[in-house]
Amino acid sequence: MGILMAPFNGLMAIFREVADRAEAEMYDDEAVRAELVRLYQSLEAGKMTVEEFDACEVKLVERLDEIDRHKRAQAGR
Repeated sequence: MGILMAPFNGLMAIFREVADRAEAEMYDDEAVRAELVRLYQSLEAGKMTVEEFDACEVKLVERLDEIDRHKRAQAGR
């Protein structure tokens, strides 16, 4: 039976690796921080209004909070 399950087990290992990488990317705060820097640069360069900036900043800060909560939950396991 083990030889019959080998292809399935290999496929499951690949799925686990893809899921792990996707989760790591999803909870990467450096990407969000870089986006915040770009956002501030756009505001300073006059490429967006203060209202547009505020709306985007709120979303990014909320995302950072979510990432922080996730990391704390993972550390508490």
